Amino acid sequence: MHASLHLLAGAPAAGKTTLLPHLLAAADGLVVMDMDELLEDGALLGVPIADPAAAPVWPAYDRMWERIVTMVRRAGHPVLLLCPVPDPEEFAPGGRWAAPVRWALLDCPDEVRLHRLKERGVPQEWIEEAMADAAQGRALAPKVFAGDGADELAVRILAWAREDAPSH
Repeated sequence: MHASLHLLAGAPAAGKTTLLPHLLAAADGLVVMDMDELLEDGALLGVPIADPAAAPVWPAYDRMWERIVTMVRRAGHPVLLLCPVPDPEEFAPGGRWAAPVRWALLDCPDEVRLHRLKERGVPQEWIEEAMADAAQGRALAPKVFAGDGADELAVRILAWAREDAPSH
């Protein structure tokens, strides 16, 4: 039996990177990881992962994260993983992750996302993909977290992640 896994998905510019240090500061034994943490300037070992043109590499990157998370969970540690919005079949029970798994979405208003992406100088095509990812996440995620205050948001997300995580 694996420890619990809580996946907090978010489209680009949802605020995952901004939220991470607030989650880590209050995690208290919960293993918190962000799938972007292994990247340097959007690349892993020189391979550009974060670029939409790298889509053929994404399944291998996802498999690598699945192995990392599985190793932590099989040692009995519950995990909160920040990740991109997955394909619809991953939200369904029996998807890629071993149970118990719970999904939620980190979201922000579209106008905020648009502003953040434009500030980053990303191409219009990426902006359109990010907006589509956000819409897909809203349609599929069983729970949505949104808000302006990172500390307050982190408290709510950690409470959700601890609902069925064993206490140590």
